[in-house]
Amino acid sequence: MAVAYISILALDMWEDKDVAIAWLARPNQALDGQIPIELCKAESGSKQVQRVLLALEWGGLA
Repeated sequence: MAVAYISILALDMWEDKDVAIAWLARPNQALDGQIPIELCKAESGSKQVQRVLLALEWGGLA
């Protein structure tokens, strides 16, 4: 899964480019403190980030 796809999901979630970029660049508790954009370097990490974004969209945690 490409970084671009995850970026689009984040932008869709927050509807603000700066907020989406900040979320992608900061350690995330739902990802065990890892940085979402760094996780996206591997397919498995991209899937983890996608799950968190989709869970947030639907009002839950991954």
